[in-house]
Amino acid sequence: MNLPRIARTVAQLHPIQVLARPLALGQRALGRVPTSARPPRVRPGFAPPRARFAAFADAERARGGARLAAIPEGSLLHAYERAYGYELGADPTLEAPSAWDDPIASHPFPASVRARRLAVAARLGRPGLSAELGRACRAIALGLELHLLGNHLVENAIGLVCGGAVTEGLEAEAWWKLGSALLAWQLPEQFLADGGHFELSASYHLALTAALLEAIELARASGREVPELWRTTAERALSWAAAVRAPDGTYPLFNDAALDAAPELDGVLGLGEELGLFDPARSPGAAPDGAPSLHRLAATGWVILRSGAGAWLAFDAGADGASYQPGHVHADALTFELWIGGERAVVDYGVSSYKADRDREETRATRAHNTIELGGVDSSEVWSAFRVGRRARAEVRRIEQARAHVAVEAEHDGYRFLPGAPVHRRALELSERELAIHDEIIGGRTSACSRLRLDEAALRTGSIAIEGRALTLDRSSGVWFPRFRQPQAAVVFAGSFQVRGGFRGGFRVRW
Repeated sequence: MNLPRIARTVAQLHPIQVLARPLALGQRALGRVPTSARPPRVRPGFAPPRARFAAFADAERARGGARLAAIPEGSLLHAYERAYGYELGADPTLEAPSAWDDPIASHPFPASVRARRLAVAARLGRPGLSAELGRACRAIALGLELHLLGNHLVENAIGLVCGGAVTEGLEAEAWWKLGSALLAWQLPEQFLADGGHFELSASYHLALTAALLEAIELARASGREVPELWRTTAERALSWAAAVRAPDGTYPLFNDAALDAAPELDGVLGLGEELGLFDPARSPGAAPDGAPSLHRLAATGWVILRSGAGAWLAFDAGADGASYQPGHVHADALTFELWIGGERAVVDYGVSSYKADRDREETRATRAHNTIELGGVDSSEVWSAFRVGRRARAEVRRIEQARAHVAVEAEHDGYRFLPGAPVHRRALELSERELAIHDEIIGGRTSACSRLRLDEAALRTGSIAIEGRALTLDRSSGVWFPRFRQPQAAVVFAGSFQVRGGFRGGFRVRW
């Protein structure tokens, strides 16, 4: 047992997490949620939904089915995904199967997602859902995830307001009021000034944004007043999503993001547009072609660079997620992804596991990312499946937008515990046909390795050239995971070197 590491981890928890932990363990020990109580009645007479709302529900059904098929049966994640209720689309002729034969269904997080899916299906005309919806909302109300906070508590809140919106009666009012109070508390806490979710994962951001949009639609359909906070949060969250939309319609894979783990980005933006909360013409992603541009998401710590020829780069130069909920943090300070010709070329490793195993260790390790590893150790002290002790602190030092290029410079101190407290400083300069990566290590005496992971198919076109500067590059085969546990071939370029008080070098990527 590594007591110093545990102490560094626990020291950053929110007091509520510490106090609520024994309560959560007690709730779990009590077992399943009672199902005998009579459920509230689903409201009659909903107005017909708009086309995009119904289409979004069916798209979620297709996505959920495909993701479930890719997850190994018998795993906890498979049980969670099965209980989410993604089979609940817009078809009113299909009867919803009960998930309550599995104890996982009474866990508050899957119950939260399922309550929302049930509420959407009920609003779209599917009959016979009130009993399942009642069970799900009771499971949430009796098991609020205060010991976790973060995205789990927002999902709890949205599940309750969705259940309360589509049903009638005293219990429905209690769900609505409890969920609304939680959102009034957590939305300002979790959504940053630039609109990003504070766990800094595009997948979780999109999942929560879509959930909030569905809650807004259900509230409007039921005649309830939508709080102004919900609308303004959704508007900022949609703006953030548009800003991180890559040329292929996807998003960066930093911090446990996966392309199958959330609704499609364009689908979320389309739903936001239908609800009057997003205007594509005013989107931060709608920069004119032909000129280099730069967009800084200061609170998130990401910088988006575009070349005049259409190359697109996302640079992670911010904090390692929420201070007290770093479960999706990777040791990836100053990593980036690059799209060339509309396709992802320099790639993030993605997510191969959520279990506390060697695959999860590899997923979160510095060596799996497009950055520099010092001393053979991680820049942030990631451990177990979702734990972090010591954390890298990164900050942007300079941004530059010129006629022929855009550039950003940032640094992090994640290796301050090594002798000499070395600092990694990185500058990225993107021009029409080239990315220059300038790295500097300030202080310290240690071994080091800089890595660059490219999609094999992108490299095989022959149009991309990689050159080391003050680095001798080794080339090896690797993988990356655009979707959970679904590997694609990659090529990893690695340059090892020694730091003797300092170092300057880097890469050039030409196309």
